[in-house]
Amino acid sequence: MPICCNQEGPAVKSLFTLSPFTMVNALFVNWVSFVMISGWVRPIWKRQHIFQTRVLPLPCWSLISGVAVFVITVGQLRAAPPSVDNLPCPIVLTQVAVEGSGDLIATPYPGTLVGVNRPCRLVLLQPGREPEILLPSFFATAEADVFFDGKKLLLAGKPEANAPWNIYELDLETRTLRQITREARDCRSPSYQSTQYILDAPLPWFQITLFRVLSEEASALTGTAVSSLFSCRMDGSHFRRLTVSHAPDLPGTLLPDGRIVFASFRSSYPHDPQVRLDLLAVNTDGTDPANFLPGIGARYKLMPTVIPHGLLGKLVFIESDELTPDGAGQIACVDLRRPLRTYQRLTEDRAWVYHSPCALPDGRLLVSRRPRTGGSSFALGIFDLEARAWTPLFDDPRYHELLAKPVAPRLLPDGRSSGVDDNASCGTLYCLSVYDNDLGDQGFPKGSIKKLRVLQAITDPKTAANRQPRFPFRVLGEIPIYPDGSFQVEVPSDVPLALQLIDEQGINVRTSGWFWVKGGVHQGCIGCHEDPERVPFNRMADALWEDRPRIEPSASLTVPDFVHDVWPIIQRSCLNCHTPPRTRPWLAPSADPAHPGPVSASPAFSYAQLVRSADTPSSAEAADAAPVYVVPGAARLSSLVWHVMSKNLAKPWDGEWPSRPYKPWPNDPEVQPLSQKDVQIMIEWIDTGALYDRQHPFAIQ
Repeated sequence: MPICCNQEGPAVKSLFTLSPFTMVNALFVNWVSFVMISGWVRPIWKRQHIFQTRVLPLPCWSLISGVAVFVITVGQLRAAPPSVDNLPCPIVLTQVAVEGSGDLIATPYPGTLVGVNRPCRLVLLQPGREPEILLPSFFATAEADVFFDGKKLLLAGKPEANAPWNIYELDLETRTLRQITREARDCRSPSYQSTQYILDAPLPWFQITLFRVLSEEASALTGTAVSSLFSCRMDGSHFRRLTVSHAPDLPGTLLPDGRIVFASFRSSYPHDPQVRLDLLAVNTDGTDPANFLPGIGARYKLMPTVIPHGLLGKLVFIESDELTPDGAGQIACVDLRRPLRTYQRLTEDRAWVYHSPCALPDGRLLVSRRPRTGGSSFALGIFDLEARAWTPLFDDPRYHELLAKPVAPRLLPDGRSSGVDDNASCGTLYCLSVYDNDLGDQGFPKGSIKKLRVLQAITDPKTAANRQPRFPFRVLGEIPIYPDGSFQVEVPSDVPLALQLIDEQGINVRTSGWFWVKGGVHQGCIGCHEDPERVPFNRMADALWEDRPRIEPSASLTVPDFVHDVWPIIQRSCLNCHTPPRTRPWLAPSADPAHPGPVSASPAFSYAQLVRSADTPSSAEAADAAPVYVVPGAARLSSLVWHVMSKNLAKPWDGEWPSRPYKPWPNDPEVQPLSQKDVQIMIEWIDTGALYDRQHPFAIQ
C-alpha cells in the first residue's frame, strides 16, 4: 500500500528571504494596532497615582512601541508557514533537531549522523511550495540520495523507536515505499551505484552502497568500533562488504568512472602517529583500494562529492587540520583529471565552517554552514566556486539542515564488472618491483630487499583493547623477494593487511599502509609508493614464472616475544648495567629511594620501561621527547637496536629520525657485545610488533 507524505511542515524560511511587501505590510498592521492600544492605555496609566511615578514622555512611548512592533512582527513572520520560491531545483535534506544554544552535533564518525540520538527527518523543498516532511509516520528518516533520473530516493529510516535503521527506496511520483535491507542491522548513508555486470549474467543491474558500524570489530587507532562500506542489489540480495580496514571508513561518493571515493582513518605510525582522515578510492566490488590524495591538503579530508564536467570535473571535499565534533571544516577541491597536481582550498573562513557539499546541475554547490564556534544551527546555502561566495538558501533555527541533495537528473557513471568470489578465502597479491618507489636516489638499491612479511591487523574487541602495543597485529608469514623486486602470494581475503620489506640485515626498511584483498581476484601494484601518474614498462616479472606461495587464513608465524626470547638476553647482558642507581633506563625496580639498589627483576617491569614511551604519539613524534627505546613495528627507529648495533639505522625517508642521537655499546672489555643471533632476535621481536608473551598475547601487562 502506498505511503503518502504529509504536505505540511513547520520548517521555516530565513527572515531575509521574505518579500519587501510582506515585511512592510506586517509592520504597518502591527504599528496601527499598537498605536490604538497605546492611546487607550496611556490615559489609564496617568490616573494610576498610587504608583507615584512620573508619566513617561511621548518619545519613550514611541521607542517602546517601535521595539514591541518589531518583536511581534518578527515573531509573526517566523511562525508563518513559508513557501520556498527561490530554489534552483527541488531539494531533499535532513533536518536534525537543535537541543539548545551553542548546540553542536557530535559523532564518532564525522560527516555522518551515526550516534546522534536526537530527532531527525527528511524534508523536501520545492519551488513555490511549503516544505514537505517525507514519511511523517516514521520515527526517524535521514541521509537521502537521488536516483540518476531524479524520480526516486534512497533513504535510511527507523519506522519505530526500537527498530533498527534500514535502507528504503521512495518513488517520488507514486509515493510508494520499498524496503531494501532487512537482516543487516543499522544500515546508514545509502547511495546509488551505477550498473554492474558479470559475463554469465544476461543483463546488468543497479546496486547501492551503504555504511555500517561493526560492533564486533574494534579499532585501536580511534578507540571506536570499526565501520565499513557495504553494497547490495536493489532487492537487498548479494550483501557484500566493500572496505576492510582496522579503523573506521566513512561514506563517500561515486566518481564518473564508477569508482567510490571515501574517507578512511589512517596513521603513518611511527613517523606521524597522529590519526588522520585520507581519501581513498575503491571499485564498486571492493577491489583495488588505493590512496586518492596521498599527502595532499589538510590532515582531515572527508565528505567528498563530484562536480561532473567530463575531463574537467572536480572532486570537492571538506577538510580541516583539527577534527570538529561534526566533521565540519573548509571547502577544497581537485581536478579529476590530475588530482595530485590541482589541489586548491576554496574557503579560508575564520568565522564559518561547512558541511556535506553536493553539486547542483549548474555546477554550484549545495552546502551547509554554521559558525565556527557554534551558537546557531547549520543553514543551507549555495556556494559559487568562481565567486567563492556562499549565499543563504534555507534555514530553520530549530533544526540543523544537512546532507542536502538536488532532486534532478544527473549523468550515469560508468558501469563496472566484477570477478570477486565471495566464497573464496584467499586472493592473489602481486607486485612488479618493490624498487619502483618514490624515494629516488635515497631509496634502497636493487638486490637489497630479501623478504616480504605479511601482517594482519587485530580488530577483535576482546583482544585489540588489551593488546600492547598501540597498533595490534599478527604476522601471517614471509615469502622471498625475487631478484627483479617482484613477488606474488596468495593471502587471506577480507582482512586488513600490511606489508614489510626486509633487507639483508633482517630489518624492516619500509611498511605499507593497511589494505585488503577480495576473494578470488588478482590484485597488483606497480611498486611500493611508486609515482601514481606513471605507467610501468611492459615486462615479465620473475615472480610470474613460478607457482605462487600461499599463506593460509589461519596462518600465524611464530615470532619472538619478550618473555621467552628477549628477557633472557636482557638478564644475561643488560641488567648488570641497567639497574638502580646505574645507567638508565632501569630495567629493574629500586627497593627504596633512600637505599638505591635493584630488587628482584621481572620481565613485566622491564618491558614497560622499554615500550611505554614509544606508545604515545608525542614521544614518537618529537625529537626532544622522552627516550624512545622500542618502536613496535620499526626496529630501525628503535634506540635499543641502535645501542646494541652502535649505529643509527633510520633511513633517509624517515624524516628527522636519522638526526637523532644514540648511545653506542660500551667500549669496555668487561661488557661483552651481543651475539649476532641475539641482535637478530631483538630486531625481529620489534619489527613483528614487540609482543610481550605469545602464549598469552592479549593479557594486560
